[in-house]
Amino acid sequence: MNLFWQATALRPDNSAEFTATVVIAGLGIVLATLMLLIVIFYFFGKIVSSVQQNANKRTNQKKNSKKAAQDDYPDISKMKTETPLPPVPLTEESISGEVIAAISAAVYMLEGEKAVVTSVTRKRTAAPSRSVWAQAAVIENTRPF
Repeated sequence: MNLFWQATALRPDNSAEFTATVVIAGLGIVLATLMLLIVIFYFFGKIVSSVQQNANKRTNQKKNSKKAAQDDYPDISKMKTETPLPPVPLTEESISGEVIAAISAAVYMLEGEKAVVTSVTRKRTAAPSRSVWAQAAVIENTRPF
C-alpha cells in the first residue's frame, strides 16, 4: 500500500473534520432513505386498504342482490302441507332424522314436488390405491427442500 501512495502521490486524510463529514453524510443518506421508504409504504398501505374496501363493497352488493333473488323462492318453513308427511325412517343409525329432513328439503327446493327421496346412505370411501410403502416413497420424494 505504501508503494501505491508513493506512485500516485495520494495521501489519506485522517483529519477529524473529514471523518465527521463522512459520518454525518452517511447517517444523513441512511436516514433520508429510511424516511423515503416509510412514506412509500404508508401510501402503499393506503392504496391497498382502499382497494380492499372497494372489493368488499362490491361483494356486499353481490350478496345483497343474491339475497334479493333468494327472496323470490318460497320459504319451506312457512309452507303448509295438506296431508301430514309420514315420519322419515333412519336408513343408518349414524344419520339423524334432522339430517335426512335437511337433505329432503334441499332436494325438494331443487327438484320440486315430484321428487321423492327413497333412501339416504353414507358414501363409503375406497381404500387407498397405493400401499403404505408406496405412499411413504411419494411423500419422501416430493418433500420440499
